[in-house]
Amino acid sequence: MSFTSSVFTRAAVVLALSLGGTAFAAPVTLELKASGFTNAGTQYPGFNGEIDARLSWDTVNKADPIASILSIDIEIAGHQYTLAEVGIANQGTTQTAIGAIVRGANAVVGDGAVNDFLIVFDRVNPAITAFAYSIQGKTNAIWWNPVNTSAAFVTNSVPEPSTLALLLPALAGLAFRHPRLTKA
Repeated sequence: MSFTSSVFTRAAVVLALSLGGTAFAAPVTLELKASGFTNAGTQYPGFNGEIDARLSWDTVNKADPIASILSIDIEIAGHQYTLAEVGIANQGTTQTAIGAIVRGANAVVGDGAVNDFLIVFDRVNPAITAFAYSIQGKTNAIWWNPVNTSAAFVTNSVPEPSTLALLLPALAGLAFRHPRLTKA
């Protein structure tokens, strides 16, 4: 075996072994649905749901806190929230709270001055723990405690690398290392 192929073989083995132990962050998408909200305050008919939300973030492990939100799709009473309007309020062991940042992502005030919302959900075992919102122009009202809720992970189209694919460089390196038989 030549010096060059020996170096190549060792480099391929080291690379394959280092990639095999590396964890890769992948996007996680969660769909949330809620309806049948209770209106605490002035009664405004027609604003009790259904509200659908879709939230994505990168993670290596779903139990890890969410570092940043990649995308959000949520419309409440005709207001489509943008990513710039939404923040992470806090994170418990497996709970995460997100909300509109107009008044701080962890509070909803029902004075009718702004559109606002707060959702608390379990990011490991998908479930909505709390959901409240207020609507601009609807004074003295907060909608909360939805009767019907659901939460589920959505399969993303980006597959995680398989162990075999990570080990292919090592297998190729071993093939170069195998002594070749020659005819006499």
